[in-house]
Amino acid sequence: MSDKVRILIVDDDDIYRSFLSMIIKDIPGVELVGVAGNGQVALSKLKSRSVDLVLLDLVMPIMNGLETLKHIRHDFPDVAVVIISGIYAEDADSVVEALQIGALDYVSKMGDSGDSISSDLHLRLNTIIGLVSSRKTMRSARLTVGNKAPVRKGLKKPERTPVIIDQMSMVAPPVTVKQPSRPALPAKIAVVTIAASTGGPNALLEVIPKLPGDLGVPVLVVQHMPAHLTASFAESLARKSSLTVREAANGEEILPNVVYIAPGGRHTIVKPDQINPLTSGRRFIWQNDDPPENSVRPAADVLFKSMGMVYGGNILVVILTGMGYDGANGVRAMKDKGCYCLSQTEDTCVVYGMPRAVDDAGLSDEKVPLDLIAFRIVGIIKGTGEKMA
Repeated sequence: MSDKVRILIVDDDDIYRSFLSMIIKDIPGVELVGVAGNGQVALSKLKSRSVDLVLLDLVMPIMNGLETLKHIRHDFPDVAVVIISGIYAEDADSVVEALQIGALDYVSKMGDSGDSISSDLHLRLNTIIGLVSSRKTMRSARLTVGNKAPVRKGLKKPERTPVIIDQMSMVAPPVTVKQPSRPALPAKIAVVTIAASTGGPNALLEVIPKLPGDLGVPVLVVQHMPAHLTASFAESLARKSSLTVREAANGEEILPNVVYIAPGGRHTIVKPDQINPLTSGRRFIWQNDDPPENSVRPAADVLFKSMGMVYGGNILVVILTGMGYDGANGVRAMKDKGCYCLSQTEDTCVVYGMPRAVDDAGLSDEKVPLDLIAFRIVGIIKGTGEKMA
């Protein structure tokens, strides 16, 4: 098996295909194995050659990106797909749907920062390729171990679930000393807050729609996502959920049974009632343009630290799949107030980065598989159900 990450570009624009090819060939450890002008050609190439990563445009003739992605997820589940598309408003819903279907990430054709388009794409693709390379290495190691491990007669060989290691979190973990988890739940949960990054749109689709409409508390979500996508993402979740789901607006009051998605490009924080902060009990959402924290904006750490000051220990925090370690320092700050923390289990993460940072720091009270997180949230709020490992 080749150590290089093998890439297929799928885009109907000849000029942009050449532009992407030029950038990819300048990245070490990769091999461009082909290009395709539509989804049908791409699927044909996937059947005839080994591919690790597909860079997929959404708007194409004959077979568009969404249909192509659905086929890839069904027929080639080990192949990672990154959507590379424009930043037009009409594309937002399609990008969100792609991320919920299982696209690993989204990269704008226009670039996402103040750098030149080529340098911005080079940086983003470098990070993604590093992640795909880690997936490939782990998959190869599992196959090697699986082939060597003896299987006793009459016993089923245990299934091995893909585990993806986040190289960024290994390089710069926010904390190194483990702390004991709090053994008891808070007497009351007043709010739920959730942080997610890579793989998060699909994970949140697994969690939010399963929560009942009478949950009784608000839910604040930070999902690392470009500014032009968060409104569409909130609308998509709202169509599938019993709770009200919307993109958080600056200055609005936080109400029970509402899910607030932090808008991309701005930090979201929580403040008490400015007129009667000690007596009214009302809380409000505020947003700012402070510098990125942990290289992201919005940052979960920024929201979490503000929540600890406003809600005290009556917080249930959930850390879902994501690259890096955003959220760990914020959980630590909330732990000082007495919050309770759930982290997504390693084997159900697309990227075990953000949950790992919390787990390694001893800040997680329960490690919960993705398909049980909504059930556990409800159980904690309603006072039912047993603590998980």
